[in-house]
Amino acid sequence: MTFTILHGNNLDILPTLPDNSVDSIVTDPPYELGFMGKKWDSSGIAYSVELWTECLRVLKPGGHLLSFGGTRTFHRVAVAIEDAGFEIRDNMAWLYGSGFPKSLDVSKAIDKAANFDGEVIGTEKIDVGMQGGSMHTGRQTKIQEREIKRLSPEAQQWEGWGTALKPAHEPIIVARKPLIGTVAHNVLTHGTGALNIDGSRIGNESLKAVVRGVSKLGTFENADGNITPNRTGRWPANIILDEHTAGLLDEQSGVSKSTPQPRGEVPIASNSMSGAPMPFSGSSHNDSGGASRFFYVAKASKRDRNEGLEGLEDTFLSGRDAGQDDMQLPHKTRSSNTKNFHPTVKPTALMEYLVKLVTPPNGTVLDPFTGSGSTGKAAILNGFDFIGIEMTEDYLPIIKARLQHAETEFAKVQADGGLF
Repeated sequence: MTFTILHGNNLDILPTLPDNSVDSIVTDPPYELGFMGKKWDSSGIAYSVELWTECLRVLKPGGHLLSFGGTRTFHRVAVAIEDAGFEIRDNMAWLYGSGFPKSLDVSKAIDKAANFDGEVIGTEKIDVGMQGGSMHTGRQTKIQEREIKRLSPEAQQWEGWGTALKPAHEPIIVARKPLIGTVAHNVLTHGTGALNIDGSRIGNESLKAVVRGVSKLGTFENADGNITPNRTGRWPANIILDEHTAGLLDEQSGVSKSTPQPRGEVPIASNSMSGAPMPFSGSSHNDSGGASRFFYVAKASKRDRNEGLEGLEDTFLSGRDAGQDDMQLPHKTRSSNTKNFHPTVKPTALMEYLVKLVTPPNGTVLDPFTGSGSTGKAAILNGFDFIGIEMTEDYLPIIKARLQHAETEFAKVQADGGLF
């Protein structure tokens, strides 16, 4: 298992990589929203057909690309990926509960424009969202108190009106480089073209076994030491939850019980060029619980963001999300001391699940937008080789430290017999 971090513009570096040399691409490109005033989030690179064409070239035939996108701009990323020659296979949704609406209070905006400053008539407590850490890990809900001022008659007509919804999901584009021949031929020839269904089944998270280059979620070790599939878990869905949304879903659904049914077989998908049957679990799960048990729940760790960065200095992180100047709320400036100062760190549990879904045994994962190294960390923890490209020099020490720490953790797992 190895990792390589290449510093520079990915449009300069990607052409230096060999054709058909990586097995999967899992990446979180800029959403092109100017997030927190960062220049890298407003360059237009995520819409570049040239970029995705280079990704297509270095990916093996049938290899999968998973790319995050913002809800307002992912369509442009998807079009660029498709125009580069990829097949759009699906669209996953990661649902989370830590977002905060960047909305303009229309009534207050009217009074502000008219220089109307009404008298204070009371106070109210407001939820100012998740504070500290990153958007998706290690943050806590915070309540603040603010004054209530009397609105002008004109503004009263628009009290309660805003301009944005609360962000609660991020789309993940699922694309594939065209196959050479059938799925069966492509898989046997190149080792790519399929999804690791058994390794991504829902409900077997505690039965995780890792062997060099192979990571199976939903496997177990027999007495003879062989790792064999355990297909009791549910078929992976194109929705992923965090713990917060899983709790909300279970609260609404209540407890239900699955009715056991005999396992059957259904024909493989018609576009597979094969008539061979494949196992189908259907509703054969004799269990009960909330509706979240039908989906993978990516559990965030408070240690995840700064894990392995003990040797780095703290950085004072302060900034505003795009559009927050118009929110007129006291939380619009977020400040914290952190070693990992990248503003959009994805949870490792989420990235591990995605990497395992699309990467074959002994595979190499490429991330052309490495950021703070979450994809690389996930790849290394599961025994895959990793190539990362990052343009921002300030992030390189963070990436290196996180990936070295992941190497150490993986080595510990192997020393213990390859089981978590």
